[in-house]
Amino acid sequence: MFIFLFIYLSIHLFIFFLSFFFSCSSLYLCCELTMNWFWSVCFGVTAVAIIISNSLSIAVLVKRRFRKRSLYLLIDLAIADLLVGLFAVPIYMITVISEGKLVPRVAFDSVDMFTGLSSIFTLTVISLERLFAISRPLRHRQLSSHSYAIDIATPWILSLAVTSVRVFQHYSIVTNHQFLSVIIISLSTPLLITCTSYCVIWRKQTSRIHNGVRARRETRLSKTLFLITGTFVLTWLPFQVLVVVANMCVPCRVIHIVVVFVLKLLQFSNSFINFLIYCLRMPDYRKAVSQLFFIPNAAVTPIIPRLIR
Repeated sequence: MFIFLFIYLSIHLFIFFLSFFFSCSSLYLCCELTMNWFWSVCFGVTAVAIIISNSLSIAVLVKRRFRKRSLYLLIDLAIADLLVGLFAVPIYMITVISEGKLVPRVAFDSVDMFTGLSSIFTLTVISLERLFAISRPLRHRQLSSHSYAIDIATPWILSLAVTSVRVFQHYSIVTNHQFLSVIIISLSTPLLITCTSYCVIWRKQTSRIHNGVRARRETRLSKTLFLITGTFVLTWLPFQVLVVVANMCVPCRVIHIVVVFVLKLLQFSNSFINFLIYCLRMPDYRKAVSQLFFIPNAAVTPIIPRLIR
């Protein structure tokens, strides 16, 4: 793992030095882009933080004591976020620095859309799974591994399908208007389903008395996942709204470079925020992470397995 991180940091160092030799004069959302050293450091540090945090998340969640079916979707979400750090951020930096000469714009858009949409669709599936766990607890316990396999595969299939529309647009198979319509539907529909699911969960939990231990565990887990979804919307949605508005409103396309970079950096930062939420909300998860670094007096107590079982 340390060899992998060394190689990856070397790649980012190479990209950082490229930023001093490339001058970006092309338009991105109709504003002049200049990837200077400050933004190179910001995006490079973000990518490294994403890789380290999600690698730790996956390492913790795949442990036997955490191997519960309700956590499969969290592992899926961590993988999607890990891909952001491995591919989306570096390709974005290379695309901006080289003015699209090294990496075509369609390649970056496809990677960025695929990783982002996979997170959106995964969060939607998680909200539906939580709704089913709260509203039909007995049937939820009887769900088979095959059902969870379908839940895991569905976000990736949907993300690939929507991303293919961007490729079709590049080759003029679909129009810009059709592509924009697909993007709006792909963003609004999952968010609507997710918000509706958590609203129903909130109403059900406020209208019942949680005497059982399992009910309290499910309630705490649902609140944690709702917090993850809320932070995702706050960090990821602004840049997508900016893109949609810039494509629909011609006078709105003159956007300051700082606004573009700040919103893009905010979007990418979401990919390591989940790790912080897990550490704050899940004591057992936090102790398991400390054990990975051989911190003494970090014996793991079975809080999360009982919480999610």
